[in-house]
Amino acid sequence: TAFGGQRVLKLLESIETNHKKFESPPIGPIGAHLQLASESWSVAVDSACGGLLDAFIVTCCKDLHVLRECASKVNFNNLRIIVYDFTRPRLIIPDGSLPTTEHPTVLSVIQSENHTVLNVLVDQGHAERQVLVKDYEVGKSLAFDDRMRNIKEVYTSDGDKISLGEKIAELKNEAEGIQRTIVEKNGQKSKLVKDQCDLEQKIADSKRKREPEEHRLEKKILELDDAKRAFAEINRYAAVDNSELEEDIKKEKNIIVESEQLLQKIKVKLAAASREVNDRREAYKTFMDSVNETGHRASANDELELIKRKLDAAEQEKAHYEGLMTTKVLPAIKMAEAEYADLQQLRQDNFKKASTICPESDMEALNNVAGSTPEQLSATLNRLKQRFDQESRRFGTKLVIVAGKS
Repeated sequence: TAFGGQRVLKLLESIETNHKKFESPPIGPIGAHLQLASESWSVAVDSACGGLLDAFIVTCCKDLHVLRECASKVNFNNLRIIVYDFTRPRLIIPDGSLPTTEHPTVLSVIQSENHTVLNVLVDQGHAERQVLVKDYEVGKSLAFDDRMRNIKEVYTSDGDKISLGEKIAELKNEAEGIQRTIVEKNGQKSKLVKDQCDLEQKIADSKRKREPEEHRLEKKILELDDAKRAFAEINRYAAVDNSELEEDIKKEKNIIVESEQLLQKIKVKLAAASREVNDRREAYKTFMDSVNETGHRASANDELELIKRKLDAAEQEKAHYEGLMTTKVLPAIKMAEAEYADLQQLRQDNFKKASTICPESDMEALNNVAGSTPEQLSATLNRLKQRFDQESRRFGTKLVIVAGKS
C-alpha cells in the first residue's frame, strides 16, 4: 500500500475482476515490483523516479482503455499508464553510455524480477544516468565537473536534486538578465547623450543670454564707481557740511523771528505809551479849560502837577523802549541778517565747488540724485552696492551651476 494507498488496492481488485478483458495483465504499480539494494537510497530513488513508481504498465492500447475504465470505477482518475511492449527483452546499456563516475545510479541500486519494469525506468526515467550521492557538496562537485559525462541528474540521499539542466537554465537566465541590462544601459546611454546635447545647447543659449546682462552689470558697476568717487570728492572738498549750514541758517532765522516778535511787542508798548501821552495831554487841556471856567486855580495846579509827572513818566518809558530798540534789538536783527547772508553765500560757494567736481548733469544721470543731501546720496550708494552684490551672487551662482553641469 505504499504506492497509491487504498485506491491502488481497489484498482487491483477491479483489475482482477476484469482480467479476462486484458490482452496481458497490467504491471503495477511499478514501485511494488522494485527492491532497493540499500534503504539509505529510498528517498533519493523516490525523488528521482517521481510519478513512475505509482504508474501502471500495459502492453497495448486496448489494455490502456480497459485499465482506464477500471480506474474510473474506483475514482482513480489521475492514474498514469505507460504502454510498453512486454515481449521486449531487458535493455543492454553500453559502458560508454553510463556515467563516468564511481557513484551509484538509480538503476544500480534497484532490483526487479520483471525486466519490463526496469526497461520502463530506463526508457522513461533515464535511471541509468541519474547519479546518487551522499550530500550536496559531493553532488555539486560531480554535477558541475566538465570531465563527467552521461550524467543527466544528481540526487542526494536526502532527495535534493542537483541538475545540470537547472544550472544551464540559471546561467541562461543570468545571461538574459545581463543582455537586458546591456540593452537598458544602451538606452540610458542614448538618453544621456541626448540629454548632454540638450544641456550643451542650453548652456550655449544661457551664455548668449548672459552676455547682455554682463554688459549691463559692468555698466552699473562703472556708474557705481563713478558715484562713489564723486561722493568721496564732495566729502573731501566741502569745507562745511550742508546739513550743518542749513542747521545754522535755521537757527539764525529763529533768532530773526524772535527779534522781530520782540520789536513788535516794543512797538505795541510805544504805541500804548503814545496814546497815553496824548490822552494825558487831552486831559490836561480839558482840565485847564475847566480851571479857567471855575477859577479854582489852587486845586488845578495840584492836578496839573500830577498830570505833568505822569506825562514825564510816560515820556521816560517811551524813551527807554526807543533806546532799547535802538541799542539792542535793531543791532541784533542786523547781525542775524548779516550772518544769514554769509551762510547763504557759503552754501552757494560749496555748491559751485561740488558742481566743479561732479557736474549737475552727471548727478541727474545717476538715477535723479541731483539736489540730494549727503545722507540721501549715502542711502542711494548703499542700495546700489546691495543690488550690485545681489547681481554678483546671482550671476556667480548661475556660472557655477553651468560650469558644474558642463
